[in-house]
Amino acid sequence: MNPHAVDYRQVLPAPLLHTYLDDFESLQSFYAHDPRDPDIWPRMIETVRSRTSPPPRTALSRILEEQNTRYGADDTVLDNARSLAGDDTYVVSTGQQTGLFTGPLYTIYKAITAVKLAKQVSEETGVRAVPVFWMAADDHDFAEINHVHVCRTDGDALRFELGPDDPNDRRSASDRLLGPGTGPLLKQFADALPDSEYSPSAIDALRRHCTADTSFSDAFARLMTLLFKGQGLVLVDPTDPALKPLMSPVFEREIRDPLASTRSVLAASGKLAGAGFDPQVTRSPDAVNLFLYQDGQRNALRYENGRFSSRDDSLSFTDRDLLRLLEEAPGRFTHNVVTRSLVQDSLFPTLTYIGGPAEIAYYGQLGGVYRQFGLPFPVVYPRASHTLVGARTVRVLEKHGLTISHFVQGIESVIDQKLREEMPVPVTEGLRAVRGDVEAHYRNLKGHVTAIDPGLNRIVEASERKTNFALGKLEEKTLRALKKSDGVMRGQIMRADRLVYPNGQLQERVANIWQFVALHGFDVMKTLFDATDETDFRHRITPL
Repeated sequence: MNPHAVDYRQVLPAPLLHTYLDDFESLQSFYAHDPRDPDIWPRMIETVRSRTSPPPRTALSRILEEQNTRYGADDTVLDNARSLAGDDTYVVSTGQQTGLFTGPLYTIYKAITAVKLAKQVSEETGVRAVPVFWMAADDHDFAEINHVHVCRTDGDALRFELGPDDPNDRRSASDRLLGPGTGPLLKQFADALPDSEYSPSAIDALRRHCTADTSFSDAFARLMTLLFKGQGLVLVDPTDPALKPLMSPVFEREIRDPLASTRSVLAASGKLAGAGFDPQVTRSPDAVNLFLYQDGQRNALRYENGRFSSRDDSLSFTDRDLLRLLEEAPGRFTHNVVTRSLVQDSLFPTLTYIGGPAEIAYYGQLGGVYRQFGLPFPVVYPRASHTLVGARTVRVLEKHGLTISHFVQGIESVIDQKLREEMPVPVTEGLRAVRGDVEAHYRNLKGHVTAIDPGLNRIVEASERKTNFALGKLEEKTLRALKKSDGVMRGQIMRADRLVYPNGQLQERVANIWQFVALHGFDVMKTLFDATDETDFRHRITPL
């Protein structure tokens, strides 16, 4: 099987994404730039170059060099970080939460898209475009990052969880250590990985970089640095105290006009809903788009009657209080989903943000907020999307004529259809003939009996329904018998389903990269780079 692509509509129910890709003009009022526009990059470069408040290039470059040096970055990364100090360097950005062992595969696909698109922009325009990965290390949603899966053929994907989620614990990922459970979990994870000549090196990498005293964000950064060696991917930890003063202008603007950004998001949400789309981000009218750290816990803020307070009312401030606190301790503040992109694009000379379907959806709510903060709205660019298939799975797909869309629609119905196709000809023809005969006989009978008494019509129709029901049950029981006798086919397809569409989801949302590193070695990254076409906004089926 050669790599091939299928339309997103075949694999993902995401109406806004489909419209964004197929009918951009209808969404132009929500997004400033069509990612398919062949002239978009020169225009974006000029827009970013002429922004009224230039990014803090020198300080940012120094901080990023220091961060990435700590992660063990090579010269391609450090050179890119240094280049951001120059006026003719621009950024292709993406990001994700700092999931355990780098989280789901789509995290890897985001970063690959950023690297490849940065090279494309550089080649097309002559400026330097640098791929930047924003690690959401300040996110406190532990349930999003505390687990990892291994897909298997004999059942649902195995889930390995590093401690249960406590919704009252609102520490950021950068403040959470992997902890003493890391060793036992790594042992279980290693035992579940495919056994091959490459497994020991994969396990060794995880053990070296994921120790009990390593934070979630640092472990993520070190693994990403290893996987993307030589690709120049610059990682950003926004919780770095050195970065916080550079973020302060966005925080100050939000404090001085605390509900303006929320009003803008709600207005865009109403327009999106009016156009037939569900808004991705919901906000209450009193929501301030900032978090405040108190005793290591991340607290959402609201604004009412001239005061800022936490949702549980344990914290309360005037605007003067908050502005003074921002000046004295900027590290106490952090962004939320609305202001994350504003903070990022105030720091960086950003041309584009690479996101998945959910991120593309919520950027449609942010156009007005970007205008309020005087920042250029980036090109919102779809990330790459893959389903990885091994040689055995390829053979099953080809043997039975299956595609990814078959698994998305439900594999049991597909198996039934395949069995119907393989049902012996005398049975299928016999059932077809009987149904035809039944219809003809009852039509003839109905004419005769209704001539005697029109009221008999209902009795004839009821009798016909019972006969057709009985034929249906006969076909259903024949299929069950075929399933028992053709267990090999069913078993092959079900095993493929568990790898291609694990837990009833696209593989990229469940599987983790280390399963494939263990099976194919670190060269699997080259395979993914080669298979990714950053200009083709379709889902790719990629043989390994």
